[in-house]
Amino acid sequence: MRHTSARRHKHLQLDQAKLTRAKTVLGAKTETEAIERALSLVVEEHILDQPLKRTKGRMQLRKVYR
Repeated sequence: MRHTSARRHKHLQLDQAKLTRAKTVLGAKTETEAIERALSLVVEEHILDQPLKRTKGRMQLRKVYR
């Protein structure tokens, strides 16, 4: 899910060890890419969780990939 939006400079204080680990785990080449990928994962997870929350546990999931 991609939205066209403006890119802005942000000045953040982040845990360097956590950022380095996220970069490795996500296979990102840069710290900015790691942050972008992590934010995308959070948004995608939220979108996937919405139907599950609406069913209040009355739905059964099955694996469709291996």
